[in-house]
Amino acid sequence: MTCPTVDVCFTPREIRPADVAVVVDVLRATSTIVQAMAAGYPRVLCCRSVATARDLRVHGRVLAGERDCVRVPGFELGNSPAAVATAGRRGEELVLATTNGSPAIVAASSAARRVLIGCLLNLRAVLDAIRAEAAVTIVCSGTDGRPALEDVYVAGRLVAALDGMRSDAARVAERVGGAYPAPLEPLAESEDGARLRAIGQEPDIAWCARESVLGVVPEVCSKDDGVAVVGAKL
Repeated sequence: MTCPTVDVCFTPREIRPADVAVVVDVLRATSTIVQAMAAGYPRVLCCRSVATARDLRVHGRVLAGERDCVRVPGFELGNSPAAVATAGRRGEELVLATTNGSPAIVAASSAARRVLIGCLLNLRAVLDAIRAEAAVTIVCSGTDGRPALEDVYVAGRLVAALDGMRSDAARVAERVGGAYPAPLEPLAESEDGARLRAIGQEPDIAWCARESVLGVVPEVCSKDDGVAVVGAKL
């Protein structure tokens, strides 16, 4: 029997073929997607660009997204899971365009057989969904092409709970995941955390630091040029 493998990509540039990829963008895209599914959206259309998202606007779709952590002008929502939870379901589908997370999901959907959406909010549910997989790659969305502390932390938490032969990158992430006594610390210490505080969105840091409070596991169910359609797996 082949020993399962566990790998980590610190940025989407490192994505390679895998049985299953778990895309992580804790602050905040994957947290927003998980929260949107929990709020009742049956699908989230993850877009490579803001222009792609605008092209998808039709009746029944809610546009959400950010550039430099700020809501895109003309979009109904930004990239805040707390705001999504407060607003509740406002349409049939959520269209999401973010700087790092949604493009990472689109990229992973072209490389992996299955693509799951992970964050701290659904950490336990994601682990339950991937335990039996032969090869798991955790894709950190990063920030502007560079590794993001909060994503590597969550990748390390996932690695620590999975069986299998670890790559060196997975071992590095596991050490980072084990270096903090509680999730809030790495999220608050990160560059992205500092950026959110600077623009008055600090409450999202604590929201995204809540662990295993949602049981939904979003999964890419179809893809097109520049768009990955995510549905909920309960």
